[in-house]
Amino acid sequence: MGIDLGGTTIKAGLVDIKGRLLVKGQVPTGATEGAGAVLERIATLAGDLVRRQGLAMQDIKGAGIGIPGSVDVEKGLVRLAPNLFWRDFPLRAELAARLNLPVAIDNDAHVAALGEMWQGAGKGFNSLLMVTIGTGIGSGLIIDGHIRRGVFSYGAEMGHVKMIPDGPQCHCGGRGCLETLASATAMVGRFREYLAAGQSSRLQDSPDLGAREILAAAAAGDELATRVVDFAASYLGMALANAVLLVGPEAIIIGGGPAQAGEVILAPIRKYLAESLGAWQIKPLPVLAARLGNEAGIIGAARLASCL
Repeated sequence: MGIDLGGTTIKAGLVDIKGRLLVKGQVPTGATEGAGAVLERIATLAGDLVRRQGLAMQDIKGAGIGIPGSVDVEKGLVRLAPNLFWRDFPLRAELAARLNLPVAIDNDAHVAALGEMWQGAGKGFNSLLMVTIGTGIGSGLIIDGHIRRGVFSYGAEMGHVKMIPDGPQCHCGGRGCLETLASATAMVGRFREYLAAGQSSRLQDSPDLGAREILAAAAAGDELATRVVDFAASYLGMALANAVLLVGPEAIIIGGGPAQAGEVILAPIRKYLAESLGAWQIKPLPVLAARLGNEAGIIGAARLASCL
């Protein structure tokens, strides 16, 4: 069983040993109702999935779960998950008791990277870096088939790599973090700044302005949208080059909503990555769009469980 626990939605599914998603479902998280209520929703959803597949809970090998926050994998604790209002919460033990199954837990970005390596764009690679572009920027690093978390369990926290001294303020408290420059939120903010400064775009009267609309406009040749996407891609390429020089992954996977726009965002990322690497790019380094979408967390969490 794979479980993707988000601040808004709980997604879960049953996955067979070959990585095929057999059945899936989702329910609201209800984080404001407390951890107990969230766990009860997970247990109810899990029971429903098992019944829909014509199985019993004892037929399930184990459950894996990805959490948006800092996770102590060895102790089974969620150290901090701001969107869930959890701190030092013993998730592994609590969930195992409710499901009567062995449980593995990890950060959601790590889990998504594991899913993409197993059944997605990273299939066939043994080492990869996955970067997810959304409200912020998340990432997961896998080297020699193993998730790399580091001594503090941060793993590869690419979103908070510092790119500009005294740069834009980040919600983490730092300045100049990558996600203040290249996230979907940053793209929209920069686009609005340009509009306010009097620059024109076909989107200037759009009531629903988001990264998706900016990327679509860039693909259609809108000059301002192209400039905004290029700015974000330049910092993504530079940050990825630094990561490549440090850890040397075989491939880079770009996930999140903007990645679905395809080459309009991937091509400039590749361009700036190559420029930043220069002579250090010994051979082509694939930069690929994630394939699993919202199922990456489910399939990656199931992969965690398969190793129990």
